Amino acid sequence: MNPRILFFSLIILALTLLQSCRPAPENGQSGERFSYRGWNILSSHRENGLKTLDKAVEYGINHIELSHYQLVHDLKDFRKPENREATNFFIDAAHERGIENVYVWDHAFYPLDYYPDRFKVEAQANEDFTHHTTKFEGGLQQQLNLDDPKFWQWVYQDYDSLLDLSPNLDGIVLTFIETGSYVIYQHSEKLKTKSEKLAALVDSLGGYFIDQRRLKLTIRTFIYNQFERDIILDALKQIKRDDITVMIKMTPHDWFLTYPYQDYVTDIPFPVVIEYDCGMEYAGENLIANTFPHYFADAFRHYAQFDNVVGYCARTDRFEETAAVGTPGELNLFVLSQLSKDLSTDTDSLTTAFIAQTYGAEVVPLLKPAFDSALSIVLSTFYTLGTHTANHSRLNYHRKGHYQTHTTGEWFAPDDQYTWIGHDVNKRLHHYKDILNALSFPAYKTDTAGMRKDLSWVVDSAWLSPNEDLTPEYYQDILTEKAYGIQLAKETLKRVEKALPLIPDTAAAQRLYHTFNRTLIVAKERRGAAQAVFGYRLWCKGPEYRTPELQRQIYDGLEETASMLEEIDNYPVHTPLGQWRWHRDRESFDIYYKAITEAGWPEVGLYEVVPRPE
Repeated sequence: MNPRILFFSLIILALTLLQSCRPAPENGQSGERFSYRGWNILSSHRENGLKTLDKAVEYGINHIELSHYQLVHDLKDFRKPENREATNFFIDAAHERGIENVYVWDHAFYPLDYYPDRFKVEAQANEDFTHHTTKFEGGLQQQLNLDDPKFWQWVYQDYDSLLDLSPNLDGIVLTFIETGSYVIYQHSEKLKTKSEKLAALVDSLGGYFIDQRRLKLTIRTFIYNQFERDIILDALKQIKRDDITVMIKMTPHDWFLTYPYQDYVTDIPFPVVIEYDCGMEYAGENLIANTFPHYFADAFRHYAQFDNVVGYCARTDRFEETAAVGTPGELNLFVLSQLSKDLSTDTDSLTTAFIAQTYGAEVVPLLKPAFDSALSIVLSTFYTLGTHTANHSRLNYHRKGHYQTHTTGEWFAPDDQYTWIGHDVNKRLHHYKDILNALSFPAYKTDTAGMRKDLSWVVDSAWLSPNEDLTPEYYQDILTEKAYGIQLAKETLKRVEKALPLIPDTAAAQRLYHTFNRTLIVAKERRGAAQAVFGYRLWCKGPEYRTPELQRQIYDGLEETASMLEEIDNYPVHTPLGQWRWHRDRESFDIYYKAITEAGWPEVGLYEVVPRPE
């Protein structure tokens, strides 16, 4: 097609789409289908928060959730003046903009020491804590007595004192897992099963929040392991109230891009809201290119096929200065908002519309391929052979959780464990026999107590050997994948650089550039670290592996990572601070450098030192 014809066609298409990008009509068909259109703000950063609320109105958002440690992770956070002031500020700001439903989070129950000792009993010796997660602080030596009516009276009175501190609140999002004292581990003679305890908790607090305080209630649930799935489903079916909404994550357990969709949506006997992470907790927090339009659109369309799904709620940041709004990653929020109005809208046309609106129609041919490449860059940079290897976006190849509790294979059936690894590797690999055996440190594979909490069936299958199963072939696959991510990041940055002079909004252009420039830096940093760490493991495997070529690769990896960390430390503009502070990647690198060049790494069973090449 003639470039001029293509150019004007894109302009016409973008303008047509932009006309449709209005808040959903209150009584329109799409508004009825997805009545719950929510965004979740985690940070107390006021400037970013107000920009997010303004954009929420533009995108037709009618629910705002305020959550986590800078705002309200638990209702008890209202006792902290800074949390209370920030949260009430955003509640009022949302109301002023016409958003009628503003919820805050709560978790039941809080850590055990929050409650008076008179409501506790000693745990029985026969209590089953097989799948107890270490995050849950209560319920091992002592337990709350759920049969004591005075305990519930105390809880309600405590909530009264907290909710009085936020009189303009509209609703509660109640998480009843991942809590300080998980209710299924508390004492009751009347409630015989874990499911009964969960249902009783929701009914009890539902009666309080809804009937006594006239608040709306959404209960938020997800599963840490397959063990919890049946318990939670059984609990949901036992809940007596019919005036609540259930919110579940787009994927089980956490926000990993290789995890499947939740498979029990139709079994939930309540209206369901799907929770999405556009704050990119595990994928770069929008500090790098996090434009994943097809990833989010495919998920939205998948869940839209179920009649009980009534909407969505998308996280918009990951603490402090981070925010999707104002970054290329805002595209993900845009895609979800537009699909909630019209499911038939083509995903590529939404990307085109967003780019045209934000950067100008003239740069669509340059920027659309760059935006579409971001998912592959992240999957070959923050992931290794399909396994997530970044700790909340941080450099951390040695985190035990990557190889024990955050494994992709645990969410697939035992006979469905093969996955295709692209990224120039182009191999079909088994999640455990191949990938985890090769990637995991041997010490982590022999820690069967730690693995049985989530992966007992994998341990019983004998898929994981106690040996060092990294081979030169797997090592080359790792390097091939990391090189693929770097090459793609280079190509996208070149496209962005060509587009910069054509973008009218110079501030938006600079944010765009730095997002993709940081992406390339991180891709190189992670490649260098992978080359050094996995190369070092191969070196420690035995003298027959200690070739001059491997020695050179290990030190080249260390030097590449050190060079990228220098660029990070001296980056010319401020990089927003979030849970991932990219300059702190140096903390892991220092561990790797000292282990490889000076002291060995006895903590993970590696004792050799690699001499510097001559």
